[in-house]
Amino acid sequence: MSMPDQVSTGDPRAVSLDHSPFPPCTEVISRRWRFMLGVLVTALLLGDPIVSAQEVVAIAGEPYGVGYVRVQWPKAIGPNSSILVTSPDDRVFHPAAVPVSVTVREPMQLDPAPRDLRFGRGRILERLGQVVKAAVTADEHQEVLAHEIWFLFRGDAPFRLQINGPQLASIEIRPVDAVREDQQLALRTWWRHYEALADERIAAAEHLPVIDAYLLASLSQRLDLPTPASLARLRESKLPGPLGLMTDSSQLRRDAFADLLRKRVDDPVDARVELPPARDLPPIAPVDDEEGPAGIEPIARRVPPECFYLRFGSFNNFLWYQKLTQQYGGDIFNMINRPMLNQENGGRVEELLNVYYTQLADVFGDALIEDVAVVGTDLLIADGPSMGVLLKAKNAFLLGTTIRADRQSTADKFADCELRTETIDGIEVSILATPDHRIRSFLVVNGDYFFITSSRHLASRFIEARKSRQTLAALPEFQRFRGRYPTGDQRPITIFLSRRFLTGLYQPKFLVERLRRSQVAAEIAAYQAALVHASGEGRNLRLPEELIAEGFLPEGFGRRSDQSGLIITQDGVLDSRLGGRQTMLPIADAQVEAITLSEAAYLRHSEGTLSKAPGLVDPIFVQIERLTTPIDGDVSAGGTAANTGSPASGTLPIKGWQRLKIAANVPPSLLGSQAELVNDLGPPSDIGMRFSPSDLISFHANINSDRLRGSIPQHYLFGGVKDCRPAPLDKFESSLDRLFAVSTIRGYLAAWPDPGIIDRLPLGLGRGSPVGPNMTRLVGGAYRYQSDRVSLLSFDRDVLIQTIPDLAVLDKQPRTSARVVVKDLRNTQLGDWVDDALLREDRRKSLAGAEFLNRLSTQMNVDPVSAKAVAKDLLGAELQCAVGGEYACDPSGRWRSSKREGTQEASSALLQWFRGLDLNVSLVDDRLDCEIDLELE
Repeated sequence: MSMPDQVSTGDPRAVSLDHSPFPPCTEVISRRWRFMLGVLVTALLLGDPIVSAQEVVAIAGEPYGVGYVRVQWPKAIGPNSSILVTSPDDRVFHPAAVPVSVTVREPMQLDPAPRDLRFGRGRILERLGQVVKAAVTADEHQEVLAHEIWFLFRGDAPFRLQINGPQLASIEIRPVDAVREDQQLALRTWWRHYEALADERIAAAEHLPVIDAYLLASLSQRLDLPTPASLARLRESKLPGPLGLMTDSSQLRRDAFADLLRKRVDDPVDARVELPPARDLPPIAPVDDEEGPAGIEPIARRVPPECFYLRFGSFNNFLWYQKLTQQYGGDIFNMINRPMLNQENGGRVEELLNVYYTQLADVFGDALIEDVAVVGTDLLIADGPSMGVLLKAKNAFLLGTTIRADRQSTADKFADCELRTETIDGIEVSILATPDHRIRSFLVVNGDYFFITSSRHLASRFIEARKSRQTLAALPEFQRFRGRYPTGDQRPITIFLSRRFLTGLYQPKFLVERLRRSQVAAEIAAYQAALVHASGEGRNLRLPEELIAEGFLPEGFGRRSDQSGLIITQDGVLDSRLGGRQTMLPIADAQVEAITLSEAAYLRHSEGTLSKAPGLVDPIFVQIERLTTPIDGDVSAGGTAANTGSPASGTLPIKGWQRLKIAANVPPSLLGSQAELVNDLGPPSDIGMRFSPSDLISFHANINSDRLRGSIPQHYLFGGVKDCRPAPLDKFESSLDRLFAVSTIRGYLAAWPDPGIIDRLPLGLGRGSPVGPNMTRLVGGAYRYQSDRVSLLSFDRDVLIQTIPDLAVLDKQPRTSARVVVKDLRNTQLGDWVDDALLREDRRKSLAGAEFLNRLSTQMNVDPVSAKAVAKDLLGAELQCAVGGEYACDPSGRWRSSKREGTQEASSALLQWFRGLDLNVSLVDDRLDCEIDLELE
């Protein structure tokens, strides 16, 4: 039977099991008030009589009184169990439920001790290793025995406090008077606990922590409390990489939200400087259609060179991608994990451009459309992207008739939608738009090509690039990549990010406009939070100036140097310059002339980031080929499959599976913090490895490292992982436990020829004690096998014995610097471990979403009927359950997912489709050539 053995003390909120409610009491409670407290340490509980309130304290005051209740639960509960604190007459505000927790450790499970525990052959070391391994893998968790609940309240009449925890409890609260000094000390004690809990949620939030961050700022201002340090930790000074700049503005919104709440948006309105000039770009030599290298697809000759290029090659490929994204909630990244927020990216782009893919397209689309490309200067879909769809028609008349009919139907459907024709650069352009930019669609037709874009600027550039013949096809880097990766008859999917496009992400105009859009989004989020907060306190305030006057918004809110501002309408909030929060004017169409002093400082910071890492703008090329023909044959590790040549799946039937062949040529900088690993890779080599059939994961790499002052000669590093269930994932996160957690993996690490690094360890740590032919036991529990210049390490002796006969060094293999093979992980212990780790994260996000809705009730007094709509207004997207459930409010007022904690899902999103991977990486000319075989179901 497990027993609690330690009260948690590392948490600044942790409390002991025996203490005064306002520690230390001399800091808070005057002597005469402590006399009154003795009369009040009583509570009347309605509901389960086992639940006990050990202490009840309530000090009346203005504008709020401060209350404290300590509740002991009949039995321990989990650390993730949330407590809802409310009152029937809405007297209670901003509760903070502090858990009183203990650490519980399950007994270690050890194998029976060998009868003969002599020092010879490493048996003592082996037994010590078993003890350490059992200690690391033993279950250790937190259990909550009680909660200390701090809260604010209004009025001095008695009221009831309702606690929805493991049991429902109703506690009568009778406020008493106290001197102002005692009331203020109690208020600051509540604030300390409230801020600590909010700080935890802010640090863990995957979205804008609008409730906690806003309330910390608002309450500290209104109640004259210390400014919370957590708001400063919202900021991230590091500029994101190019892919982050291209697709995501969430961190910049957090920065802007933190600055707004901390009153750091204080540029003088009249202090303006000129926008720095754009970065110089090399000229482009025009290329006519009949000129230039062979093999360049015709659609690339219509794309402006500064655009990203996602070419599908055929309408069937485009429909495959559309259906795949729809299957995963409109976002391809949901295939790996499901986020808390449903951005509805697919539907948002369809509405924005008025390009819908109906069942009719499934039947006739391939007969109408020959090729499809998505192009643009950013993919900020959650804001308002600068992008478009380029279609090459097989039947231009029929396709044009269909598109124009759809546009007219949309204009007739919405009263605020206008369809008109304008002339841009001498070409008639059809414009379909609404004032809030939720629909913003420019249609440009050039022969068989139809370009539908959200940006007037892109429509103009499409026309100009075609006239000047300075297109994507004219870029030498695109010609070079296309020559190396021809399309052939398969017409694969192509992703190309040119140097001009990536440089555009660091141009002053793009960075400033992206910063301003984030500030607008932060203002709208703060305004929405202020509305909800004021309404929860019974205040009917709507205009920003009213909310500022009452302290619900900070001073200076809405003050901008360009004189733009928020427009409050019956349907929501718009920005006078940009439009709605999710439907802003595309950056490509925005005008930026003068900038503020803080914007100039931001540009200098960005310039420094780019100058330190010039590789950020090196071009990126990816090509994806779909193999949809049914495949027959078995695949064995290191061998070939009939009709496929794929080594990725192990001995498994793969009939009917889909296989993607991915070729990528990318700069090492794309790896971010892991780019240093490339420095250790050697050039491509024809040396390969034959691995054991029982390896689920295997890899080898040509290592040419200058670490240890070049004392490590060039060698080949290889290894594998067999079926096993390693230690829990959190053990790998702790620096203290990591080494021993690694020992629970049934794997091995090897080198050939022996680099000798183990022999270089100090104090002879690499020699160990002999335990068999060519095998020693090292200090720390690892085994080492050394023979014929091959050195192998493993924490499991049986792994070495099982693996060594199967290993072989092979020559005349496909040249590569490194290779990784992952087999199908279904029906394996390792697959179950991966699945559990992913599902645990999904369950955490599911609980966090439910808790967000619960905090709307407890912190902002939002009615459950409107909670989901309010959450969407605050977050700018709809909350979704990460495990596929639906959020609903139960009769007790608690929000839960229909798939509650403990519900077993079939598998995580990743393992529902992943069936194998074979990755080959070559380092050529300081770039990574990657060839990937990905099998999916």
